[in-house]
Amino acid sequence: MLEKAKLTDERESTLRFSIDGEMMEGRAGDTLAAALLRAGVTTFTRSIKYHRPRGPFCFAGSCGQCLVTIDGVPSLPACRIPLEDGMKCERQNAPLGAGNDLLRATDFIFASGLDHHHLMIQSRLLGRVALEVARRLAGLGELPQKVAPAVHGELRTASIVVVGAGPAGIAAARAAGPSALLLERDAQPGGAALLGVDPSGPGAAWVAREVAAFDGEVLTRAEVVGLYRNETRLPGNALLAVRQGGRVLAIVAGQVIVATGGVSQPVPFPGVDRPGVYAARGLLRLFAQSGVRVGKSIAVVGEGKELVDCARALQRAGYELARVVATSAALPPSGDLPVVRAQPVRALGDPARALDLEPKERVRCDAVALAWAPAPLHDLASSCGAKAQFFAELNGFPLEVSESGRTTVPWIFAAGRVCGLGGSAAAESGARAGKAAAASALAGQPGGSQVAVGEGAARAQGTAAAK
Repeated sequence: MLEKAKLTDERESTLRFSIDGEMMEGRAGDTLAAALLRAGVTTFTRSIKYHRPRGPFCFAGSCGQCLVTIDGVPSLPACRIPLEDGMKCERQNAPLGAGNDLLRATDFIFASGLDHHHLMIQSRLLGRVALEVARRLAGLGELPQKVAPAVHGELRTASIVVVGAGPAGIAAARAAGPSALLLERDAQPGGAALLGVDPSGPGAAWVAREVAAFDGEVLTRAEVVGLYRNETRLPGNALLAVRQGGRVLAIVAGQVIVATGGVSQPVPFPGVDRPGVYAARGLLRLFAQSGVRVGKSIAVVGEGKELVDCARALQRAGYELARVVATSAALPPSGDLPVVRAQPVRALGDPARALDLEPKERVRCDAVALAWAPAPLHDLASSCGAKAQFFAELNGFPLEVSESGRTTVPWIFAAGRVCGLGGSAAAESGARAGKAAAASALAGQPGGSQVAVGEGAARAQGTAAAK
């Protein structure tokens, strides 16, 4: 009887879906990307121009390398879409088949590059023909064949909205109090704390404890797709557009705390864009959410503390380290972790099965993981005028903030990696931003007087980058 119940549970947890007409199976809780990788599919799409194979990289919906057509809707990120039974999926920009796309020959015929804007322009007629051919061979999917059904809309108000429920966002919501509304685009709060990258920072136990102690409202699978200055008749400084499942929320808020974290980015070397090369944090996210590994042996390339922390976390996730490669001049403190100093020259294979290094060495592996500090996701706040400044140590543009976390837009606060602070410093900055936002809301002010970013905040960002 117990065995029968076990088999029934396994059947119920198995979801069937199709990719390009071929039936496959995944598991309940998988994203489409996790199910495809579990089934051994590594090419998710083809590049727009040269039809090069592309696979997932960041597993956070930011890289655009895993866009597929799902149930007739084009260009959806496979890493963000929960798998459903009966889902029909198609890989894009591969009219002759994504696995063996003959249009890949374009890359070899035009080895020095294809400038389609000036192809055959000597003749007006041939130029127009060439442009039309280029249009038909390129693209990111076709328009849906039917009109999508209308989605439910809802208008809400909130005193304080916190965007992102990683360590910084959770701490900010806790400090802001029960009037805060906490939004998280993933299925559960936690963000980077669930990856186990930083052993000194908050972990899963901290997340569970802090979320349980929060008296306000938490919305998961709620993605903020727009932040605007409020021009409605409702009182408040901000208008947020939030997509949650089959509905869209318009939220008018007095204060907004942006704790959107950061996103992994590739570095330029040949083959870095091919399937089998992943962000180290992306692989950790994939394993944490679905238990999927992309192989057994992995080469990890990066620099500084991020390299060492990610390599150790990948080990704990069950990977064997084929090589840990530091690209910076100085080797980071690594204890007993064998780190070598070298430069990546080329990733080989489809998917990548080897990595060439300089000085000359070929590392055999099942996949390549890149571990550089995530770039701050400043776009949401920047779209409303919050100032960001480039920091090479952070691989991007952290938001400029005061000591209390206020940006150059009075009603926008920021905390965590989006303003250059990771690990335990992220939660500490969240608590400061939450208290400051609550004080502004209590005073009934549109954010208080604008505070310029001083040397103290800049030093804080630099210190966080060095940790």
